[in-house]
Amino acid sequence: MSNAQLILIDKRNQPLKEYLVAVAASDGLNIKGVQIMASPAKGEKALLNADLIIPPLEAFEFNVKKLVNEILKNLSVKGDIIDVDTFIERSSEDEDVQKSLKKSVNRLKNKLEALIKEFTSSEVIPLIQERRNDALFKLKEHDEKLKDKKIVCIDIEATDICTNPEADIIQISGCDQFGKELFNQLINPGYDIPENEKHNITTEMVQGQPTLAQVWDEIHQILKDADVVLAYSTESDFAYLEKSAEKKLLPFELDYNTWLDAAELSKDLIGALRWQSEKMYWFYKTPKLTDAYERVLGKPFPGDAHDALADARATVELFQSMLIKGRKSQVAIKKPKAVKQEITNNPFAAAFANAKRS
Repeated sequence: MSNAQLILIDKRNQPLKEYLVAVAASDGLNIKGVQIMASPAKGEKALLNADLIIPPLEAFEFNVKKLVNEILKNLSVKGDIIDVDTFIERSSEDEDVQKSLKKSVNRLKNKLEALIKEFTSSEVIPLIQERRNDALFKLKEHDEKLKDKKIVCIDIEATDICTNPEADIIQISGCDQFGKELFNQLINPGYDIPENEKHNITTEMVQGQPTLAQVWDEIHQILKDADVVLAYSTESDFAYLEKSAEKKLLPFELDYNTWLDAAELSKDLIGALRWQSEKMYWFYKTPKLTDAYERVLGKPFPGDAHDALADARATVELFQSMLIKGRKSQVAIKKPKAVKQEITNNPFAAAFANAKRS
């Protein structure tokens, strides 16, 4: 009769860091020093070892049992990802050993549940959950307020980032809330377009195209007439228009207060929580449009991610999907903010934060 068993090896020598919980919540995590070992008997040399991969906690609703089951489906053995049954088969060809290892799976699950509870009991988790509830509440509000409103979604490609005063618009596109094209125009900046990873537009493509001044009045009027201008990162698109109008002496009557940022909404809904170690504060990462689209809609990003019209249409589709999530959510009222706003592994930073609140 075999005494073989699956053992959880945990060689960590320090408490779980909260910034690691934040990473695990969104991205999953490989924990150094934690392995599953198939042992022929306690204290004997391992038959086989597997590294532990913790899946994204939020994707499994922070449910401990679901997370443990997923872990056991994705054990890492020398680069191969296998489930626990395959792990047992690879550990030994001896049927008695395999039977003994299988009997120890439930005990292993209990050990893994205790490990995962270290993550799900962290104070980081309520912060994330509250942020998601707040996001759903905002989306539910927008869903009500935007009924029968005229929405124009805009996207801009430019020669450089919006903070560069020399940057020029080279494509400007817009669609309505149903994805119908309202304008889609390549712009000739009057000089050779430098290579840029942010777009695929070349000097040859804009030859014979109008200048921004030649199409400005029509596009400016469409944006001005909209009840809401939607964009993915409104700050940059608005800055491109405002600075271009100033530089080229064009009329500019757009009100930033009527603009709505899909990037900010997606950050609240799915953005990963991270710790800024130098300045000691928590922040949420703004996902790229492609990532937000694929996570919220659960399908590949359509078309060219660097084409302004494709991006505008994808932004509208993303926005509509987020509104549906808000509409279907059970969030009835906005929850009060958590008492503990900051979490830190630095006791001096924690004391400073508490002093500021008082």
